[in-house]
Amino acid sequence: MPQPPKTLKQIESLIQVVADLRGPFGCPWDRQQTHQTLVPYAIEETHEMVEAIESGDDAHICEELGDVLFQVVLHAQLASERGAFTMTEVIESITSKIVRRHPHGFANVKVDGIDEVFKNWDEIKKLEKASKPQKKKSAIDVPPGLPALQRAHNIGEKTAKYKFDWTEVSQVLAQLKSEIIELEEAMAEADSAARSAHISHEIGDVLFSAAQIARHLDNDPESNLREANRRFISRFEKMLSLGSLDGDTFKTLTDAEKEKLWSKAKAALAAGV
Repeated sequence: MPQPPKTLKQIESLIQVVADLRGPFGCPWDRQQTHQTLVPYAIEETHEMVEAIESGDDAHICEELGDVLFQVVLHAQLASERGAFTMTEVIESITSKIVRRHPHGFANVKVDGIDEVFKNWDEIKKLEKASKPQKKKSAIDVPPGLPALQRAHNIGEKTAKYKFDWTEVSQVLAQLKSEIIELEEAMAEADSAARSAHISHEIGDVLFSAAQIARHLDNDPESNLREANRRFISRFEKMLSLGSLDGDTFKTLTDAEKEKLWSKAKAALAAGV
């Protein structure tokens, strides 16, 4: 499907702006960047985009999508400078891939529901990988750069394809309870370096099991935790507001007073106050 001329022109303008920033008279910071130094910025911009999407603020979403696009164009410019690939090749590659993996949309292939769409997608992906030189990979091929909870979720999805999974969510919940008991046992050990390592190990198992519960309930653990973080911050700020307190004053309250304010804050937010 051809893009509107204005869209093409704007993309070309952005590509030129990035090339100028990397040029001899461009920005000293941009000229110093490499793929590796830009990784933290790519991660940060992606998280900010997710935050904008979850906020539902269209203007913010538009801005953050632009920041992500800038990262894509900047990486393509770096690659172009060393003769690896260009932005044109990036666009051609993703366009071909999406068309190829959607035969029901572009090749008159009939599918019976979303499950068959996913099945076709996985089969086409396997064929694509088989046609390329492959390095030996783990049976659980999940990108290590993913956020840890998301990676735990995806690891569970991968092992489920090998039929190595719990059949009922109640079994996963029992596993989580078992891991919590093991954490309590680790905490009860005599203080030592081994105790610290054991606690760290068991906390990891608790979090991994929690991610599997989310998966079995068709939830995204990263989204769940982001929402829990936002909820906690909102309640904490509401608690300070209700008590007309700043942080230093709040610290002087008794635990009972803090708990009372916390309950009031929860009730106020639940009532939309």
